[in-house]
Amino acid sequence: MRKRLSENVGFFLFVLCWIAYFSSYIGRLNYSSVMSSIIEEGILGFSQAGSISMVYFFSYGIGQFFNGILGDRVKPQIMIFLGLFFSGLANFMMGTIQVFPVMMIMWGINGYTQAMIWPPIIRIFAEKYSDVEKKKCSVDIVSSMAVGTLASYLLSAYAMKFFSWEAAFFLAAGILIFVAFFWMMGYKYVDARMEKKRDLVILQQKDCKENDKNKGCFGKILLSSGLIGILLPVMIHGVLKDGMTQWVPTFIYERFEVTASFSVVVTMVLPLINLAGAYIARFVDRKHPQKEILSSVIFFVISSGALILLLFIGKWNVFITVGLFAIVTVSMMAVNTLYVNLIPLHFEKEGKVATISGFLNSVAYLGSALSTFSIGVLVEYFGWDVTICVWIGVTVIALCCVVWKKDKEFK
Repeated sequence: MRKRLSENVGFFLFVLCWIAYFSSYIGRLNYSSVMSSIIEEGILGFSQAGSISMVYFFSYGIGQFFNGILGDRVKPQIMIFLGLFFSGLANFMMGTIQVFPVMMIMWGINGYTQAMIWPPIIRIFAEKYSDVEKKKCSVDIVSSMAVGTLASYLLSAYAMKFFSWEAAFFLAAGILIFVAFFWMMGYKYVDARMEKKRDLVILQQKDCKENDKNKGCFGKILLSSGLIGILLPVMIHGVLKDGMTQWVPTFIYERFEVTASFSVVVTMVLPLINLAGAYIARFVDRKHPQKEILSSVIFFVISSGALILLLFIGKWNVFITVGLFAIVTVSMMAVNTLYVNLIPLHFEKEGKVATISGFLNSVAYLGSALSTFSIGVLVEYFGWDVTICVWIGVTVIALCCVVWKKDKEFK
């Protein structure tokens, strides 16, 4: 027997999770938004700016793995509160200290603490909602990423236009710390409502002892499930979804000689369009349930085509360029939804939803970490055209891996 939330309380809890994850994006993308201004002021060079992004993604990726394991053992409300609160403090320090090594350390701390938010959220969805509802929540939560990205770009552009790039970090810090305490109060309300029988729906399931027997070692699950076969595509999708996106404002700023704030504002269209990727993925999943790997093939094909066009016509017009970037990021958002949001739900009976989600996210952000640094080096020494060619190359590699794996779906 398992307790599930009633419709009203379930909706409130989802909104609470949505706000928590939304705020985390405000405190993670503000750095990429103001990166061009920091470079322009001479505080950081291209490779140094890329190094800070790389440290963030490494810390976030490592944190996703370890916090994913903790996420199946520690109360989710505690982990999410700590992640939001300390991310807020790290953002505050980023706006205060303008020394490269200290900025790198602070942004690394921010990455690790933000990694405490996602795995417990996926665990909440798996444990508190029905099979249909948990898939719906796992896709609908993607809207918080899109709106959070938009809010981060908007706040950063506002800060740079009327104050300074430092103000972008101070604004994020205030929002994160406020949401941390709001989260705790809201979750206490959910706990109080759960104690009342009228706010619970009891669903028949296998005996708990039988479920305990199904819980296995993470290593054995990794080998037997076939997850190893998609690790390289997961990593490469992280290169395109986050690593490449970090440099879009700088790409537009340099390629079209616009102001830094304008490049951020133009890039703000991406998160709204990216949201379509999650719902396209859900549509495909409904048509081909439990075929996440097969479904991802088409999205890697589309990304490859868009990047090839970017290489040849990306200099023509800023809006054409943004449109091509949008095609790539929409496709990678679809892949992210299939891989990181939906695949982990297969592992609820093993009690490894947060672990698998955290692990796949960590692999994706390892790709993001490597790419944010390498993109800075490539641009500094070889230019943007060579960098785009590298993006095309890794996308084709991912496509080849997925085509090989597509006939071997999860057991």
